[in-house]
Amino acid sequence: MNRDLLSWKNLSYLMALFTIFLTSGGIYLIVIEPGTMVSTGTGTSFLVRSYNSQTSTEFFVVFFITLGGMIGFFTLERALRRSFDIEGSKLKFVVGTIMLIISIFLLEYLLRVKLY
Repeated sequence: MNRDLLSWKNLSYLMALFTIFLTSGGIYLIVIEPGTMVSTGTGTSFLVRSYNSQTSTEFFVVFFITLGGMIGFFTLERALRRSFDIEGSKLKFVVGTIMLIISIFLLEYLLRVKLY
């Protein structure tokens, strides 16, 4: 059982999750412990309009969008392997590409909203 848990495939998944945690601002979330919302001039928002701070809700949004992009990458990698099921590979390729494009556009949108 421990051999299955420590296989290269599982370790790569764990490292991908750890990398997503770091790039989403996990260390900032643990050290600073920010609130979930901030008050703005027109109400409240989960997005801080600053490049050097974030809310915990913003962390989770960025984490799951990045996770969706990573799942898209893994789906693309699976689709590009040699397979006898051509239709299944085509479907995996389309789904992986769509997930990757959606996550890139959502991250770009959040960046523009956050900084401008």
